[in-house]
Amino acid sequence: MTSLLKFGCRDGKERSLIALYILHSLSRNPKSGYDLLIEIKTKTDGLWVPSKGTLYPVLNQLKDECLIEGITTGKRAKTTFTITDSGRNALQIVKEQGQENHRKMALYKNLILDIFGGSKVNAKGLLFDIKTTLDEVPPGDEHRAVRILEECLDNLKMIGNKE
Repeated sequence: MTSLLKFGCRDGKERSLIALYILHSLSRNPKSGYDLLIEIKTKTDGLWVPSKGTLYPVLNQLKDECLIEGITTGKRAKTTFTITDSGRNALQIVKEQGQENHRKMALYKNLILDIFGGSKVNAKGLLFDIKTTLDEVPPGDEHRAVRILEECLDNLKMIGNKE
């Protein structure tokens, strides 16, 4: 049984959302644990900030698996983490499983809507479904999808223009 908030690789190893975000973030540039906490806080508008007791064990696990490296510098022994080639490879493998991961997030969204949204139509949830569906459009059919979305956009603009 897999968790909705864990994402698998071809080798069967599952990664938590926070582990994947750490790899993703470090693939852009090196950061300290504190930098990662602030970045997550910013990305979630302050609604979720993992505790140090959550973040640092994940960083240590990723180090133990040689997916990241930590370099300690300065008087205060600040550790800056960088992604390794193995970490980049692991992140890429999970990204290649995109369709399955989008499906999992759609299921997670369904639980959230059921708890908090009842049966009301949630526009943001619908946008997520549209994005997930667009990711599954076969090559060569993108132009049809664009036409449908343009028509939808035109119709939405008409709603806003009614008085």
